Amino acid sequence: MQAHQSVHTALTRLLEFEEQRLGTPIEVFHRPLNRYSPTAFRPVIEVRIHTGSRPETFPILLDEELLDVTAPICATDEVREVGFRDATGQFCPLAGIIDNQVRVYFDLNELFYDGNVRRKPTNGSVSGHPGNKVADLVLTRALVVAQRNIRRYDWRKETQEYTTQVHAARRQKAEEWRTAYRQNEREVEEKSFEIRRLAQRNQELRQRIRTHDLVTTKRAERKARDDHQNLVRLLGRGVASMRVQDGNLRLVTTPIRITWGGYPYEMGRYVIRIPFGEGRLTIKPADDNEVEGYPHPHVASDGSPCLGNIGATVAQLLGEGEYFQLVTTLLEFLRSYNPDNPYLRIEKWDPDWEDDDDRFESCYEDASLSDCATCSDWDCSHREGAENRCYEHTDVHDCIDCGACDRHRAAVDHCREMNEAHVCVTCEQECTYAGDEEACYEAHAGELCADCPNIECNHSEQQEQAAAA
Repeated sequence: MQAHQSVHTALTRLLEFEEQRLGTPIEVFHRPLNRYSPTAFRPVIEVRIHTGSRPETFPILLDEELLDVTAPICATDEVREVGFRDATGQFCPLAGIIDNQVRVYFDLNELFYDGNVRRKPTNGSVSGHPGNKVADLVLTRALVVAQRNIRRYDWRKETQEYTTQVHAARRQKAEEWRTAYRQNEREVEEKSFEIRRLAQRNQELRQRIRTHDLVTTKRAERKARDDHQNLVRLLGRGVASMRVQDGNLRLVTTPIRITWGGYPYEMGRYVIRIPFGEGRLTIKPADDNEVEGYPHPHVASDGSPCLGNIGATVAQLLGEGEYFQLVTTLLEFLRSYNPDNPYLRIEKWDPDWEDDDDRFESCYEDASLSDCATCSDWDCSHREGAENRCYEHTDVHDCIDCGACDRHRAAVDHCREMNEAHVCVTCEQECTYAGDEEACYEAHAGELCADCPNIECNHSEQQEQAAAA
């Protein structure tokens, strides 16, 4: 026997006995009948005992003895009911049965506490504890009806639903297999296209190899000498020095100037290393002209240039050994600036320029969370989301007292959820729930008033008793 709420020991033993006698599991739920949520039909007897409302005294005729029982009660209509007939023969229901559920209209627990069941003088008497007798009167017949409903349940319909769900799952799995198959077919087609592309590329490479083999050594040497003469002509006109070193062409530029926004930026000199074979093209500073580790707005700190839309051209010139054209292209690259994709803004190379980002960072380091949340400077990157950061790292009571942003409502609701209802009634903060006795009462429908420590409330049991007296 499983109980979802506290059940009296005597009632627990009685239900365990019934569970053994019937051979059917019994679960006990102990809460107001109007708060039970619907559940799926199960081969388990659910005993739902009403509690939570104000206790009332009502009579029960047990054989020839009349009992007065004091307990919370709930009047409702059920499909099948059990109870007793009074002296006039009128049926008085005590519990109702719906499918596998037994809904007891009063709190069975109260039968086993002293003072809640009183015998009235009659011609007869009942031996034993009257609570057990009343519980037997309700449960013995009700449990049998619920068990009969379980046995009559339409399990064929359940089987059909189960079968339908199993088949639906199989169909879904088959559809997943079909989707995977179609995906694999597409990948096969894509791989086939890649193979055809590689074959075409190899054909182009074979043509290049054939062309290279047809060029004589003397013609290649003559072209190299001509290229070198062209490079020598650049000395003093963009190139300060040039030499061949460790399989690379090493050039030092003349001072580079970038004019942007009407302002000339003196960038200094650069060392360009161009590999003749395998290797990496690099551009590094020849002078002390780095800013935050970057030698140029479009050159990474390791010397790798971000060439943008000229990247393909540079790669082709490097691959074909057209070094003169490559050097002139790189010199033009160093003299240009693209504001859409720099590593650093070119203004960083102006020693008198003040960066707004630095100003915002300095302000952010010195400001409190509340300062950021109420700041009116929306150009600052820290302003967006400042209310959320402040709310997440601020005590909820401090947030309520502040009330400077739109998170105040969320703080009030969060505080309401964290605390018992009576805490809000006695709270002195600037909150819509503080001191609101009616909102507290409506939140729990009066169920918590009996145990509430706030005896000053108009809904407390002490106040109601004083008013009744």
